[in-house]
Amino acid sequence: MSKKDDFKDFFNASDLEPETVEGNVTRYIYTGKNLQVVEYRFPPNKVFPEHKHDEHEQMGYLVSGKMGFKVGGVEKILMPGDYYHAQIGVVHNSWTFDEPSVLLDFFSPPRDDLKK
Repeated sequence: MSKKDDFKDFFNASDLEPETVEGNVTRYIYTGKNLQVVEYRFPPNKVFPEHKHDEHEQMGYLVSGKMGFKVGGVEKILMPGDYYHAQIGVVHNSWTFDEPSVLLDFFSPPRDDLKK
């Protein structure tokens, strides 16, 4: 387990190492003791397959752009300022439209496969 000194009290994306995934998605990850935030910068017209997390609750906040989400079989178009919530075990996916989008995802507990 990490000590308090291993965590930052304040940070921004420039403090974090960017990572490119799926060919053209940039993400920034910060992991705390019990919570993890991932900033995604998505290109236009990107589709993400349906999936679920058996041990992690996930919430997201759309910062900019426009995205479609399907959570538990319900579809909705999110605009900046909108949130979504995928509870543990609930199938979800998302897609962007004809503009880039920035999304903040929050995971609890932190995902081991995303820890930085």
